[in-house]
Formats: sequence, structure tokens, C-alpha cells
Amino acid sequence: MYGIFINAIKAYAIQNEGYPVWQQVCESAGLEDDFFINSEFYPDPILENILKALVHFSGKSTADLYYHIGYWWALHSVPRLYLGKLEKGVPAYRQFILDFPLFINRLSLIYEKLTLTQFRSVKVSEEAIDFFHTPYRLKEPRFSEGVLRGFATLFAVPDQSFTLHLLDSSGESFHYRIQFI
Repeated sequence: MYGIFINAIKAYAIQNEGYPVWQQVCESAGLEDDFFINSEFYPDPILENILKALVHFSGKSTADLYYHIGYWWALHSVPRLYLGKLEKGVPAYRQFILDFPLFINRLSLIYEKLTLTQFRSVKVSEEAIDFFHTPYRLKEPRFSEGVLRGFATLFAVPDQSFTLHLLDSSGESFHYRIQFI
């Protein structure tokens, strides 16, 4: 797992749970240092230990914590990494969701050892997009939901403008339908 992802979870924890909780997480996870280089590759157990400790010290369920991390990541990490202009509104959100798999693939050009989380978007109609997410880590459908709802907030799309339905969570993938109203 790259430091960029661990740093995003660290930033989430400090901003939302507080620095003292982050310190407890680091101690519990057995981290000697909490400094991670974005482009450096770290063993997966580091992230797993951080997440287990964060669930414990945040008092949230795993599903709720993953939702909040996904939502936070969409709002804070994507604007720094996305090279396009983030316009507001439903049409821009719809186009971003359709283009999001390409955005993720571009990250592999920056981080060569990156094991990509797989995303796929399919335009079902003018009013619906099917969004498939096969996560490498954070294998919880609530993370995907948090990401999609975070994107909606990022694009200033009110909740009443769309519905989000988890159609399938069997196997390794999560299949959501975004239905625009």
C-alpha cells in the first residue's frame, strides 16, 4: 500500500477523531513512526493494523468508519489529485462518475507498483449510471457508498437529486446504481 493512502487515512483520523486518538492508533498498530512518503510502498499489514486500531479507538463500526473514510477521501484527496476542473452540478457529477475509472488508471502512471482498486462505470440511461467497485483494500460496500456520496457533495449535488442503490455485494465487487431524479 502506498503512503498516499495511509496519509489520507492519517489526515482523516486527525481531522475527525483528533490527534490523541491518532497517537493511540499508532501505538496500538505498532508504528514506530507515523511519517509516510506518498510515493513509497509499505507492506499491507501496516494499513490493516491502522484500520483495526482506528475502528477500536473511534468507537465506530467498521462499516461506518469505512463510509466516513470514503466520504472524506472523496472530498479531500480527489481535488488534489484530479487534473480536471471540478464544475458543480448534476451534469458535472454524472460525467465525473463516468470518467472516474480513467482517473484511477492515471494514478498507476504515478505509482508504478500500485495495485489498483478497480472501478467501472456504465451509462445505463440518461438518468442512471451503474458503478462497479472491486476494492484492493477497504472491502466494505459502505466505503464505496461514502466515496459516491462524497463526490456528490464535492459537485454540490443535493441528496434529493439522486438515489444510490447497492444492487450487488456478493463476491469481490460492489455494484451500485446511481439514479438521477
